[in-house]
Amino acid sequence: MESERTWHAVSAWLGLLIGLIGWLLYVIWLHLPSQALLPFAAIKLGLIGFAVPVYVTVCHRMVPFFASRVVPGHVVWRPMGLLAAMWLGIAGHLWLELSHDYAWLWLADVPLALLFGLMLWRWHPRGPAPGLMRVLTIGFAWLPLSFALYALQSAWLFATDAFVLGRAPAHALAVGFFGSLLVAMVTRVTQGHSGRPLTMTGPAWFAFIAIQVVAVLRIAAELADDTWAWQAIAAVGWLLAFLPWVLHSAWIYLTPRADGGPG
Repeated sequence: MESERTWHAVSAWLGLLIGLIGWLLYVIWLHLPSQALLPFAAIKLGLIGFAVPVYVTVCHRMVPFFASRVVPGHVVWRPMGLLAAMWLGIAGHLWLELSHDYAWLWLADVPLALLFGLMLWRWHPRGPAPGLMRVLTIGFAWLPLSFALYALQSAWLFATDAFVLGRAPAHALAVGFFGSLLVAMVTRVTQGHSGRPLTMTGPAWFAFIAIQVVAVLRIAAELADDTWAWQAIAAVGWLLAFLPWVLHSAWIYLTPRADGGPG
C-alpha cells in the first residue's frame, strides 16, 4: 500500500507542477501581451497536462476502492503501470498539440482512448451497485470518448486536410468528464463526511443528469450552424445544473453533522 500511495502522490504532484507552469505562462502573457502563444500553451497545459492527470490519478486511487466497498465480489484493479502509460500519452499529446501537429495527434490519442477505455471496462460494476457508484463510472466514460473524438478529428485531418468537430473533444472532456466527476466525487465526500448515507441526493441527481445534457449540447453546438446560440443555451444549462446542488451542499457544510458527530 505504501508504494501505491507514493506513486499516486508523485502523479498528482507532477500534474500540479504542470498546472503551475501553465498558470505562470498566463501571468507572463498578461504583462507581455505580444507573446500570443503563451495563453495557448497555458490552456493546453491546464486542460491536458494538469486537469486530466490529476482527475485520472484520483480516479485510479479511489474508484476501485469505492467499488470494492459497495459491489459484492468486486476485485480492486489499479496497477501502477496505468499511470505511467497515461503520462506517456499525455506527454505525446502535449508535444504534438503545442507543436501544432494536429494531424498526428491520433498517435497519442488512440492509445489514450484505449487505455482509459480499459480502465472503464475493469472498473464498471458488473452487478448491483448504488447510484453513487454508477455515476462515477458513467462520468468516467466521457474520458475515453473525449480522446476518441480527439483521435477521430486528428485522423480526419490527416486523411482529408479538413478540421472537423471543432472544440467538441474539449467540450466532452471539460463538461462531460470533469463536470460529471466533480458532482459524483464531491457528493460522495460531502455525504460521507457529514454523517449522511452514501447515496445520490435529489439535487445531485439533477446536477449529474443535467450535465450530461449540457455536454451533449456543447458538442452538438460545434456542428450546428448557429454555434454561439447553442453555446449560450449550454452555458445557461450549466448554471442551472449546478445551482440546486451547490446550494444544497452549502447547507450541509454550514450545519452540524447529521449523525451528531464532531465537525
